Amino acid sequence: MKSLTATAFLAASLSLASAHDHFAVGAIDSNNNGTIEEGEPLGFVGPSGTDRTFHLLPRPLGFRPIQRCGGFYMLDEFPRTLFPNDAFSIIAHSNGEYAIAHPKHALTGSQIHAEIVSVSGPPGARFGFWDENQSFFSDTPTHSLETNQPTGNPSFQISESSGDPEEDPHGHIHSRSWTADTPGDYRIGLRFFDASSNGSTGGPLHSPSQIYIYQFKAGPDFKPTITRLPNSVTLTWPSLMGTWDETSQPGITFTIQRSQDMKPDTWENIGQVTATTAATATFTDPSPPSNRAFYRLSYVWAPEEE
Repeated sequence: MKSLTATAFLAASLSLASAHDHFAVGAIDSNNNGTIEEGEPLGFVGPSGTDRTFHLLPRPLGFRPIQRCGGFYMLDEFPRTLFPNDAFSIIAHSNGEYAIAHPKHALTGSQIHAEIVSVSGPPGARFGFWDENQSFFSDTPTHSLETNQPTGNPSFQISESSGDPEEDPHGHIHSRSWTADTPGDYRIGLRFFDASSNGSTGGPLHSPSQIYIYQFKAGPDFKPTITRLPNSVTLTWPSLMGTWDETSQPGITFTIQRSQDMKPDTWENIGQVTATTAATATFTDPSPPSNRAFYRLSYVWAPEEE
């Protein structure tokens, strides 16, 4: 069991559908002659997502089995009620063989990969991902990298090609799950490279891309707002940690704790509230101490496995 205590209030809005962004990799016309040529670098063609912050939540929600979180915050592509628009995939533009041709697709025969070149974040934390659909079968991420250390540049494939010189560089692979094991802010450096050997000298067709920095926030932590009346105290906080199907996957259960001096051994459990897809949850302490009192919320990662 792992408890989390509130430190920040996060506003959120409920969406009835989970949006899914696609950030597309192609080739950069670096000499501006209107033609993609061998040796020119790979890069995002259009939005990259590097101007956003993506949120890793404390356990998987949606259709994934809730017990398979392995103690990680995560972001995958299944619907969720808090930050529903964060999901994304990195894809590669097609030359027209498998999808509509994009004028800045990588050259035919390219096989685009992404590599993680840097991971910064809370000291001693780990950041990584489950590769395509692997989180359904394994509690251990495909890659989990210690922050602020050399990564070894682990990579994953973007193109769906085998590297044949006649193949489309197109790629549209879903269900990669990003993970972190510690709350906080992370900055992840990604670079794209051509893993083929189809260039004129037996090397890649394209030079590597620049390094793109993605921003992730693992959390969130919930800080209740407090309304005190003469004989009661009411706490209100974001509740959007339920699921779309709360029969098979009930929402996270928040335990409300109270202390009069915040010493470690003085916190007592005074009630529980199960999160729903509503915007907020509330709890009223009907008999607060006459002098000051402190309140906090805690929750567990997932039910214990049998």
